[in-house]
Amino acid sequence: MILERPFQPSIRSLLYVPGNKLDWMLKSAKYGADALIFDLEDSVPDDQKVASRAIVRKAIDEMHQTTRTRLFVRINSVSTGLADGDIEAIAGPGLFGIQASKIEGAEAVRHLDALLNKCETKAKLPAGQIFLMPLIEDAMGVRDAYEIAMAAARVAYLQCGVGATGPLAMGDMARSVGFREVTGHETAYLLGKVVLDARAAGIANPCTGLTSAPIKDLDAVRALAQRGRNFGYLGANLIHPSHVPIANEVFGASQEEIDHWTGLVAAVEEAQKKGTAAIVYKGKMVDIAHYNYSREMLKRTTEYIRQG
Repeated sequence: MILERPFQPSIRSLLYVPGNKLDWMLKSAKYGADALIFDLEDSVPDDQKVASRAIVRKAIDEMHQTTRTRLFVRINSVSTGLADGDIEAIAGPGLFGIQASKIEGAEAVRHLDALLNKCETKAKLPAGQIFLMPLIEDAMGVRDAYEIAMAAARVAYLQCGVGATGPLAMGDMARSVGFREVTGHETAYLLGKVVLDARAAGIANPCTGLTSAPIKDLDAVRALAQRGRNFGYLGANLIHPSHVPIANEVFGASQEEIDHWTGLVAAVEEAQKKGTAAIVYKGKMVDIAHYNYSREMLKRTTEYIRQG
């Protein structure tokens, strides 16, 4: 089955900002993240969740015409009974996407999709303009990741929330699955399955999280980001501004990679003029598969540069 999806802009870094802190949200674009996630879920106390909706909407209203940073909102899970009110309060111009926390399955995605359709119509926005990023945070979510990704065309990003790392891992995924990460192998299946399901569903920019990395240990942050990139993820959630440059670098492209891809594309195109598509480039045999990969990566890099 092929699901026609709208264009999915590349996102390397998504910085969380508490949705009850208007001043924090208004200044957050300066940190250089590709996207901001104004949080109505875990970073907001229960007695402030409803009031924070208006604060988040105010931040979006003040920011969306003055910044190229894409603006997401993380809503409360459907099972809490708060998700509908969250969306109805914040859906409108300037909202790039909804991060749906603790997604319960494909039916929850379809519910949010239908609600967003109504909100877009009310706000006179094009249908499907507001993207959905389901956040996979438990065993059932991992099991059903492909079905979740295929539940609606507006699902343009899929997030694997493995949670805290280390032998004392404490997070939603660790609680649900029961793992204790010691070697790094314990969560490999979870990361691998979600990224595979995302790609199979046609999602070009699956995301992971660096939210469990030690805030001040930037080497650990980089190692965690590199691990996600090695699995095939192309972006990550972050909880501290100092992590933004690391994510942008790791999930972006080095000059060495850009030079390699550029040279390979030029070499193959020159060979094609002479009637061949398989050549030796820098000591290695390359063909159309390598050419297509290099072109795709150069296109993604150009998009990052255009985003600034």
